[in-house]
Amino acid sequence: MQDASSFIRKAYEFNKNGFENAYNAMGSLQEQAEEVTIRMISENPLFPEPAKKMVKSGFDACKQGRDSFKGQVDKSQKAFEELLTAVNL
Repeated sequence: MQDASSFIRKAYEFNKNGFENAYNAMGSLQEQAEEVTIRMISENPLFPEPAKKMVKSGFDACKQGRDSFKGQVDKSQKAFEELLTAVNL
C-alpha cells in the first residue's frame, strides 16, 4: 500500500510541476508577444490611437483570463492536496 500512496503523491507532484512549467512558458510567450506588438504599433504613426487602445485591452483581457485560470487550478490543486493529506497519502 505504501508504494501505491507514494506513486499517487509523486504522480500528482509531477503533474503539478508540469502544469506550472507550461503555464509559465505560456505566460512568457504571451508577454513577449504583447511587448513586441505594443512596440510595433506605438512606433507606427499610421496606426490610429483607438486601435492601439483596443489591442492593449485585448492583451489585458488575455492576461486576466490567464490569471483567472491559474487561480482556479491552484484552488483545485489545494483541494486535492487536502484530500491526499486527509487519506494519508
